Amino acid sequence: AGTQYRGSFEENIQNLIKEVKAAGNIILFFDEIHQILGAGSTGDGQGSKGLADILKPALSRGEMTVIGATTQDEYR
Repeated sequence: AGTQYRGSFEENIQNLIKEVKAAGNIILFFDEIHQILGAGSTGDGQGSKGLADILKPALSRGEMTVIGATTQDEYR
């Protein structure tokens, strides 16, 4: 159940990454990033990737910049 939505989530994030990379001058800002890092993930290791897993490759290659705001309590 919900696989349609998980697939749509991944596709939407991949499209966002493509647009950010193509523009080359965008910094993504996520407020309360702690609430969305696991968004989209099934958590079972076999299902959909979460937001963090989708963003990591582009971030590690330096293809995009992300700023996330959180609280001190959530940072710990």
